[in-house]
Amino acid sequence: MNILIANVRNLESPELRVLASELAKKHSVTVCSLEGPSRQKGNAFSYSGFPIKFKQISNYTLNGTRIPAYKFQGTPADMISVMLGNIMRHRKPHLVICGISNGISLGTDVFCSSNIGMAMQASFSNVPAISVGVPMQIGGHSEAELLPVAQFVAKNVEKFAKAKLPTDTFLNITIPIVKKYDDYQGVGISSMDNLTKMTRYLEKVDCKGNIYYWAQLVERDSAAKTEISPTAGMSYFKKNYIIMAPLTYNCTDTAALAEMQKEIGK
Repeated sequence: MNILIANVRNLESPELRVLASELAKKHSVTVCSLEGPSRQKGNAFSYSGFPIKFKQISNYTLNGTRIPAYKFQGTPADMISVMLGNIMRHRKPHLVICGISNGISLGTDVFCSSNIGMAMQASFSNVPAISVGVPMQIGGHSEAELLPVAQFVAKNVEKFAKAKLPTDTFLNITIPIVKKYDDYQGVGISSMDNLTKMTRYLEKVDCKGNIYYWAQLVERDSAAKTEISPTAGMSYFKKNYIIMAPLTYNCTDTAALAEMQKEIGK
């Protein structure tokens, strides 16, 4: 299979290298990453006046094997759009893997996640995509910690590529950090939780007396956190289950749409 791996950290991050190393054992892999701050940009694009710059890294190797690698200046969505629409237009990947992300999105935080934004952009281009995230750790995780995550993705990558999902749908996969692969308890297929982290803005004063605000994420656990159910994603996750949630960029509330058509659209 021809696989594109996209990461928002950098080409040398353990998250990218350990995943690419596992997949390159059996598949043709291309990697791309961003330079500079790129977290929490969702599906944002650069428009007129902001050129999207990239550089191909000719000497990028994994386990002694040279693979195509690109680094970008722009947004995560820019990078995926250019990779699929320009650089790889004549050899479209069978699957785009976004991650491994140092941070998870199980609730409404998917709307600001850069990892989710990249997977969504791939689905815009009718290319199957998955977003892979692990719990955040300051400074990131080591390759040893990430190896079971990469092994899970590598063992199931063909299933992900062949999954019969609608063209506007992609998979959000959240994987706990465990010591070894066998510590995973299974896979939970879950809907997106309704509650998630919320942003609170703390008011501060700088050295010149000017007021400014500092964004801070505040934990807000899902109401369904004490029992395992088909929708309790965080409950599965805390018990070392891998969580898969099919997401779509069609945000229409179909129930409200039907009701409004019935009551108003006459």
